[in-house]
Amino acid sequence: MASHNPLKILSEDQVQTIYQTALGLLENIGVVFKEPRARKYYKKAGAMVDEESQRVRISADIIEAAIKQAPSKFTVHARVPENNVEVDFQKLHIEPMIGRLNILDIDTGERRRTALQDVADLVRIADAMENYHLIHSGAIMPAIEGVPLHASHAYGYLASVRNTGKVVKCSPRGRQTAEDCIRMAAVLAGGEDELRKKPHTFTTVNPVTPLQHDKGQTEGLIEYASYGIPIDVTSEPQAGATAPVTLAGLLAQQTADILSGITLAQLVNPGTPVWYGTCGTIMDMKGGLIALGAVEAGLINAASAQIAAHLGIPCRGTGSVTDSKVLDIQAGYEKAITLFMATLGGINCLFYPGVLEHALTISLESLVIDNEICGMAYRALRGIDVNEDTLAVSEITEVGPGGNYLGQKHTMEFLRKEQYMVKLSNRFSREDWMSRSGGKSVWDQAKDEVRRILQEHEPPSLDTDKEAELETILKEVEARGPEPSRVSL
Repeated sequence: MASHNPLKILSEDQVQTIYQTALGLLENIGVVFKEPRARKYYKKAGAMVDEESQRVRISADIIEAAIKQAPSKFTVHARVPENNVEVDFQKLHIEPMIGRLNILDIDTGERRRTALQDVADLVRIADAMENYHLIHSGAIMPAIEGVPLHASHAYGYLASVRNTGKVVKCSPRGRQTAEDCIRMAAVLAGGEDELRKKPHTFTTVNPVTPLQHDKGQTEGLIEYASYGIPIDVTSEPQAGATAPVTLAGLLAQQTADILSGITLAQLVNPGTPVWYGTCGTIMDMKGGLIALGAVEAGLINAASAQIAAHLGIPCRGTGSVTDSKVLDIQAGYEKAITLFMATLGGINCLFYPGVLEHALTISLESLVIDNEICGMAYRALRGIDVNEDTLAVSEITEVGPGGNYLGQKHTMEFLRKEQYMVKLSNRFSREDWMSRSGGKSVWDQAKDEVRRILQEHEPPSLDTDKEAELETILKEVEARGPEPSRVSL
């Protein structure tokens, strides 16, 4: 799909310096692991473990041995095989956001809590979009309106797999939640043994920056790693708040956070597929909030892709994200800038299309609009082919001075290869725009497209026996009641 990453933010020497600094942080300062099993894995590997402070100091040899065990390419399987995702450095796969607490209501334009039907609608839209491959899903949501909190992951997973044949993500939030999700994913895979051979899901684990791993998500990491299920280890540093204000310092700390999680995954199960993941950006000091749409986020993504490539590990990053509250011009330029810097920088898995408002809110229309922006990014990644056919010397000769190429066979042959065909963007004259759509904005056209998809698009049907088995698991999860430690995030 993508083979170009022309945007180089760092020199090779700078990449090496950041990496070596991260190794020094891990050995000299260490990382707090609040999950006892994680500390046991590290102690067995030879790390310095202080049980009282829960701090683990990890030598470079442990980290580098783990890096060598992490695969540079792997497959995440979908229930519809043609939707399998082949992860490697030459590809870009896009993971739109589904699970947010809030949604922008398509009818009123007002923000409200995300309900289970919204999850189904969001996933159905993502299933219909050609540029989306990995589905974040309702399983990862911390809460769904109207659904018991302790069973939201099960409700969210079932609602998701009913509405897409693409790869569906699961939650790592606690050992029990992870076990439930793995059990449900195993149903689609055809059993636990098949799930180990062909992972039918993936997950994201977030270190608590700076230099900590909480108990719940580390429990989840251990469970997923034990099955060899791909794990996206993503740090979320904010420059000036939870990371140094200097981007070099942020990258060094982020790398330490991520490597400590990746290493644990390899200690649990050598060869576990992982992504080096970044959600790094700045804190906007005016408002005291994360600025996911900042240009600095683009710089961090491009630099992170270089660091991940140096490690030989695929990179997950962010893009097509905005801090705007509506789909206005701010949303447009922030989404485009963050998306293009990440993709041209070499990110392999790109997360966040569909979001608004610092990723606190999701929008059905934004999923449709962002799909078009992603299509433009894919076109940019293909670059420009230069060969005898594309140089078109014979066509230039035939047309000659003052002619045009509208009737040339060469034009028809290469048009769709060379030009990305937009669906929403308006390039007509004002008069044609008015006559064709009544002067509708891109946002209005996206609303029409959402309604059309929800009415017409039929995702691949779920096997009835597997659906019944998933419903049984959901009922068992709901009947079990809440875990004492489960809280809304």
